[in-house]
Amino acid sequence: MLDVVHISKLKKPTLEELTSILQKQGLEWEVYSDVPGTKYGRHKHDFDDFIVIVQGQMKLGTDRGEWLMKPGDRIDLPKNTVHWAEMLGRVEVKYLSAAK
Repeated sequence: MLDVVHISKLKKPTLEELTSILQKQGLEWEVYSDVPGTKYGRHKHDFDDFIVIVQGQMKLGTDRGEWLMKPGDRIDLPKNTVHWAEMLGRVEVKYLSAAK
């Protein structure tokens, strides 16, 4: 099942805490940022992807649903999952995603 999970114990997670969690899981990532209002249309990747929100809010959708993601939230997107996203709010959205 595709769903968002909150991986942080902190109310306001830090970049260091979130990257430490991913590192312990043996994952590699890149840090991305987008201004509010940025949209990504329907697309897919030929690799398993994940997104972890560090700052701001992202609305992410797939054919299975839509989620409002906030700091500390994570979603895992299996290879070839069609998805789209929109950056919401008033602050820059920073997030971690698979390094491929």
